[in-house]
Amino acid sequence: MSLRKFVFAILASAIVFEGVSGHGMMLDPPNRSSLWRYDPTAPINYNDNEVFCGGFGTQWGVHKGRCGVCGDNYGDLIPRANENTGKYGQGKVVAQYPSGSVISTMVRLTTNHKGTFKYSLCELNDPSQPETEQCFQTLLFEDGSDEQKVDPTVKDFQNRILLPSGLRCKRCVLRWTYRT
Repeated sequence: MSLRKFVFAILASAIVFEGVSGHGMMLDPPNRSSLWRYDPTAPINYNDNEVFCGGFGTQWGVHKGRCGVCGDNYGDLIPRANENTGKYGQGKVVAQYPSGSVISTMVRLTTNHKGTFKYSLCELNDPSQPETEQCFQTLLFEDGSDEQKVDPTVKDFQNRILLPSGLRCKRCVLRWTYRT
C-alpha cells in the first residue's frame, strides 16, 4: 500500500485569534508571518505573534466579531496580508505529510491568555486565489477532540493532529485558531 502525500502550502500556515488579543504563532510548521524566521527570502513580519484580527477593538467594535480568513483585520482588502497571494502568502510549501497520518505541530504563546486551540485544513484548488472560510474543514487532535484547552502555565505547545485519510492535494493550508 503506497502512502499518498499532500503538501501544506501552509503558507506557511494560517493563524486566527478570536476574543482577547492573544499573542502567539505556529512555528512548526511555520505560519506565513513567521516563515522569515526559517527562510531568509520570506517577507519579514516582526509582529508575527500579533495576527489577531486587527485587535480586540477593531474585531469586535468595528467588524462585529468578524476576522479575516487567516487572522488579518476583516476590513483589509482581499487578499489580506496572511491569505494566499497576500504579502506573506507567497505559495511556499513548508511541509509534506502522508494522508491519514498524525502530525506534530508546535505553537508558541508569547502572552498566554488561556482559551482553546483548534486546527482546520483547506485544500487550495486554485493557487492564484485566497482561501475562503467555506474551504476550511475542522481537524481532530489525536485523542479525537476538536479543540484543546490552553494551560496558562505553558509557553510552547506540542499538538498532535490527525490528517484525513485519502486526502490528496498539491497545496493544503493548515490553520491554527487560538480563541481566548
